[in-house]
Amino acid sequence: MTIRKAIRVERSPEVVFRVFTQEIGKWWPLKEGFSFGGEKAKDIFIEGRVGGRFFERFTDGTEFEVGRITAFRPPHVVAFTWKAPEWEAQTEVEVKFAPDGTGTRVEVEHRGWEAGPIMQKQGQGYSDGWGIILERFTAIAAAAA
Repeated sequence: MTIRKAIRVERSPEVVFRVFTQEIGKWWPLKEGFSFGGEKAKDIFIEGRVGGRFFERFTDGTEFEVGRITAFRPPHVVAFTWKAPEWEAQTEVEVKFAPDGTGTRVEVEHRGWEAGPIMQKQGQGYSDGWGIILERFTAIAAAAA
């Protein structure tokens, strides 16, 4: 199974890419349950280079590495691995940013769910989750300068 989602933001690819990667802490819905830290949710980061970390920092200062950056080509592509603690293997998320008229088309592909029964079971929830995450992202990115 591969999760695929697409949105359009009325901003340039450069702005949309920057908001997605450098300003992820402003729009990712950590406090709405999209955190591995639960009540300790505080911030989330994408280190802007191949090999960089995609990670959360909790209120107690501890960190959880969700994955590693596997592609970083501003303003076109960012890709990273993603692994929940209970999963059998890691998945991969690829986000593409393409000019679309006066705005940008953002395509998310989250693949690798077939690696084990726990992951197969959670895949649908993640599909719904990406919808919520991208709604939140669209609202913030559309207002960015």
